[in-house]
Amino acid sequence: MLKYYLLLVDGIVAPGICLSGDIPAGAVECTQEQYEGCGSTYTLENGAVVAYTPPALVIPLKDQATTALASARTYVNNTYTMLNEATPDAWVTYLKALMAIAGGTDTTSTALPTEPAT
Repeated sequence: MLKYYLLLVDGIVAPGICLSGDIPAGAVECTQEQYEGCGSTYTLENGAVVAYTPPALVIPLKDQATTALASARTYVNNTYTMLNEATPDAWVTYLKALMAIAGGTDTTSTALPTEPAT
């Protein structure tokens, strides 16, 4: 009889299939769905199969600012600088705010500034 199981090995939850009857010692029998979702939608917790929600990816604000700054610089260069146009004050303020966050001088902001209207 085919049995599906999950087993904790060196801190990693591993799926397994048993064709001979008894599952290995320490393994927890599970459904085929749980077996197929091992690590992505199911895991083991305190000896039981439980739904798994991976932790949200948190990108540090400094890294977000660095990416936004590169994009904003490209936009400003292409839209104003290359055409020898004056950069609007709103864009200058925005760039400076991003530079402060990306450069580490602004350590109190908790979100990126709002990009000016284009």
